[in-house]
Amino acid sequence: MNFFPTKFFARAFDVFDNVPNKKRLEHLFVRLAILSFITHLTAIFVARTFPTLELVPLSKLGTNYLQAVYTPFSFILFYEVILLVLAIPKSLTTSICKQYEIISLIVIRRVFKDIGSFEDMDSWLNQPDAVKIVLLDMGGALLMFVAVTIFYRVRTCVQKSVTPEGIDEFIELKKAVALVLGGVLIALAAYNLFFWVSNTLLVASDGSAALADADQFFFPAFFEFMIFTDVLILIVSISYYDRYEYLFRNSGFVISTVLLRISLSTPKPFDLAVAVIAVLYGLALVSVFAYFTRVSARMGQLQNVEDEETED
Repeated sequence: MNFFPTKFFARAFDVFDNVPNKKRLEHLFVRLAILSFITHLTAIFVARTFPTLELVPLSKLGTNYLQAVYTPFSFILFYEVILLVLAIPKSLTTSICKQYEIISLIVIRRVFKDIGSFEDMDSWLNQPDAVKIVLLDMGGALLMFVAVTIFYRVRTCVQKSVTPEGIDEFIELKKAVALVLGGVLIALAAYNLFFWVSNTLLVASDGSAALADADQFFFPAFFEFMIFTDVLILIVSISYYDRYEYLFRNSGFVISTVLLRISLSTPKPFDLAVAVIAVLYGLALVSVFAYFTRVSARMGQLQNVEDEETED
């Protein structure tokens, strides 16, 4: 299969996907995370020190210093999303595992946000509903962390197959798709920033307005694009990996991505349950796939021995 524009897009992707640029990107986001952390801490300090000042946006941010952890985590998560886009040409397994990592980090970040929303840290036991949500998120995140760890271990047990003919074209296509998705990611981030700034200005002018959660737009929208991306790669991959086990695994990964997207718009605590099910489903898929490839390899070896004995 020859897609003419893919060569151009693949070359453009390679310009960004190299070690020096990744290092620059990493350093940029580390600096942004540190700067945002200090800025948020300063804002909370001002709101706590000068409560009589009519600083509406600052007061809406809360007065618990732990809430400041939420902000740098947002930049770290965005960096992880970029790494996910860069991982798309490598393999579908790597891509889906990066999605699991992002979901687990979203839950971990939410723990800091929920702890920061406690009315009084010294009497946190008097807030059973809030404590319950925090403990559920902590347990769910830990379970996903364990599942991702096992996922990485199990994928090493997959029996390597013969490289399909024309695989370079497939990789070029995935690079082109990743580049387009990266452009979509930047557009979504820009819109998200514009939305947040507009909402903050609205809160500053109208004290009765509430600060909106910008993440409720960005991550659901991004994962919707990931669903379409995975489906496109699945369809094209049939030309190169038409064996049953690959088709089933790749289709199952798309289902897992759909569940991750659903979890982002599902109310608590069911959102966590859906996310955990999505990760465990992916882990089950790769485990059965690894076992299937090893069984197939043994069957092939036995068949070769039987053919040789027949010839003798």
